[in-house]
Amino acid sequence: MNLAMNKNSLLLRATALLSLLLVPGSLWGQDRDRVFPLKGAAVTGKIVERNRDRIVIEVRGDRKNFPTNEVQRILFEKEPQSFSRTKDFTAQGQIEQAVEEFKKIDAGSLESEDIKLEYRFYRGYLAGLMALRGRGDPTAALKQLAEWVKDDTQSHHFYPAAETMGDLALASGAFDQAAKYYGGLASAAVPELKLKGSFLQGKALLAQNSTAEAKGKFASVVEAKLSDPLSLKYQKLARIAIVRCDAADGKTDQAIAELEKMVDEGDSTDSELYSELFNTLGLMFEAAGRNDEAELSYLKTDLLYPMQADAHAEALYHLTKLWTKLGNTQRAADAKQKLGKLYPTSAWTKK
Repeated sequence: MNLAMNKNSLLLRATALLSLLLVPGSLWGQDRDRVFPLKGAAVTGKIVERNRDRIVIEVRGDRKNFPTNEVQRILFEKEPQSFSRTKDFTAQGQIEQAVEEFKKIDAGSLESEDIKLEYRFYRGYLAGLMALRGRGDPTAALKQLAEWVKDDTQSHHFYPAAETMGDLALASGAFDQAAKYYGGLASAAVPELKLKGSFLQGKALLAQNSTAEAKGKFASVVEAKLSDPLSLKYQKLARIAIVRCDAADGKTDQAIAELEKMVDEGDSTDSELYSELFNTLGLMFEAAGRNDEAELSYLKTDLLYPMQADAHAEALYHLTKLWTKLGNTQRAADAKQKLGKLYPTSAWTKK
């Protein structure tokens, strides 16, 4: 008798719980947005505000503020699982997997305006990242992002979008446009993002051969009184860029000595920094007629830092030219084939 009553009691509880889960608007269906900060645990609640600089999520009446540059990703209630997985892959830098997962999303099934805007952003952003890896059309990706940003100008994605749009414009040879997009990053309230934007504007100016203006931008980055890891990194990249500017003025020996010192003092696990260092050293050695050392520098980028797509494509381009000049036609042909295979739409492949 008691056993039967216990079974009935358990059955009733299970039925009640199931009905609660299935009822629209029930407690289980509310406030299921999630914010994943770069540090700490994810927070679940209702996102009540999003703009360029912060995300606010309400948790049981308590509002928590997160600066956008400290958030890895956010998930909205009722967004498809394939979309959530797309965001997860993107945050982890697994862009090819993110693209494949994104293809599974049924755009017509998206319910809220927030999720629809997220969809448009990721469509353009992922296309842009693939294009910057030499596997897509940078002009088409830039158009998608530009159309999205018109309708979501205050998005929490604004700063990564501004950077990507600048990179795409740079890859397309639209240097003035690139500097304008990078200006969106340079106008950020967060000092480290502002610094990064200034560095990228200098990069766009250098691509236009506006060496004096570019050097001024890079100098302002180096002189900034900031000590966070991101700023320190871009200050090092700015120092490398200043060396390029000085080399354009004929200071090759001084440039090589400065770069070699940075190689000795730095952390070689920083692939972005070291691929830039070795490519710049390659250029300096070539300018000084030290071709064997130039070859070795480009090979270091090719063999050690192939995950840095643009720098890797640049190294392969220079190796193709260098080996052709040195009469090593087979190695030149192999490098050219590798460049075309890995980065078919890269600006370096089209040179």
